[in-house]
Amino acid sequence: MKIGNRVRLLRGTEEGIVVALKGKNIVEVEIEDGFVIPALINEVVIIDKNEHEKFPTSQNESPSPHSEKIYDQIPPGLYLGLKEVSGNQYQTFFINQLNDTILFSICQNEKNGTIGKAYGICDSFDSKEIGVLTSSIFNSSKKLIVYLITYSEQTQRNKPPQSIELDIDKGMLSAKKYIESIDKEIYILKIEEKLPKKIDAKLLKEKMFEDNYQSNISGEPNLQSTEQTIDLHVDSLSSNMKSHEILTHQLNEFEKAYDNALLVSAEKLKIIHGIGAGILRSEIHKRLSSRAEIKFYEDADKEKFGFGSTIVYF
Repeated sequence: MKIGNRVRLLRGTEEGIVVALKGKNIVEVEIEDGFVIPALINEVVIIDKNEHEKFPTSQNESPSPHSEKIYDQIPPGLYLGLKEVSGNQYQTFFINQLNDTILFSICQNEKNGTIGKAYGICDSFDSKEIGVLTSSIFNSSKKLIVYLITYSEQTQRNKPPQSIELDIDKGMLSAKKYIESIDKEIYILKIEEKLPKKIDAKLLKEKMFEDNYQSNISGEPNLQSTEQTIDLHVDSLSSNMKSHEILTHQLNEFEKAYDNALLVSAEKLKIIHGIGAGILRSEIHKRLSSRAEIKFYEDADKEKFGFGSTIVYF
């Protein structure tokens, strides 16, 4: 038994996903609408991922009248594919309709922070099954975050990494499409990539020559500078946020600033994260350690911030 297993409770009809292990005998299972219940490990059974194919709910199930069994009609782009396997669970696929190879990671906002759900590599015009997600993905407080790294075989160059937060509404699940690479009819949701921000050169020039112009260290990075700065101090955030919400927000702001720095070809990114218990600094350093586009990173301005600031060199 491990986190991510799809299970059925033996003393009821509920099905769900294992989201936590408590000691040797207790598991926490997320069922419909993101509700989590504890259960004894000997009172749950793992559901075979192919059960819905071996034992379909209807012997005479016919294709949806809205389905389109034409693979070429799906426009270029990246998609999340969902196939309902129960009232609150969806077999999920990552669908790549681009000429590039995609390295992806999918996380979900949870009360204890951002939790990894799936990761993998998807080749051009291919699909990859990434497991089962629950209907909690329709909850606005439990949004999915997709991290993407694109590699082009044609240019032999990587594009800037992307961090995309998905707003998924159940109303988006309307007509199904036939996906040839997995031979299934499923709902598909497009993963919208971010577009580079347009810079108003005239406004930027006016800002630079204002008498009271100052570097911005708490909002969007300065686009004209080769060194970007982002301030993640909690005192700049809402006091109504809970601790796990603050950490999630800080990491999201870090990812946005990081993507921005890459998009404008910045040479450096300074991250002011503070000292505190070191959780934010540790999480940021863990993420930085896996980024191939970074030359190196180190503590910055020790005389001013101590270990409360990190500078990244691209």
